[in-house]
Amino acid sequence: MRDPAFEAIVARLCADDPEFTGRMKKLGGPPSKTRVGLAVLLWAIAPVCVVLGGWTGLLMAVIAVAYGSYLKWSASMFAAAGSHESLPRRRRPGASL
Repeated sequence: MRDPAFEAIVARLCADDPEFTGRMKKLGGPPSKTRVGLAVLLWAIAPVCVVLGGWTGLLMAVIAVAYGSYLKWSASMFAAAGSHESLPRRRRPGASL
């Protein structure tokens, strides 16, 4: 059940600050081209690190692949989770419903 006071605050914020509203809509969208480009670059650098870097290069390659995967899939996970309503609610002690 939605709180009408909260809905009124959100509607007022959307009306007063359209730039903020635009930024919030981007949060649930697909990953940006910059994030995907950086992920691909990290994945492309990984084999070079392994060939030229020895065991240190192998460590760097593992880190690059892991961070590239995080960049690519982290925004997708949040988009798949849906809106903020699907996130678990954390209640403060003593707070009313």
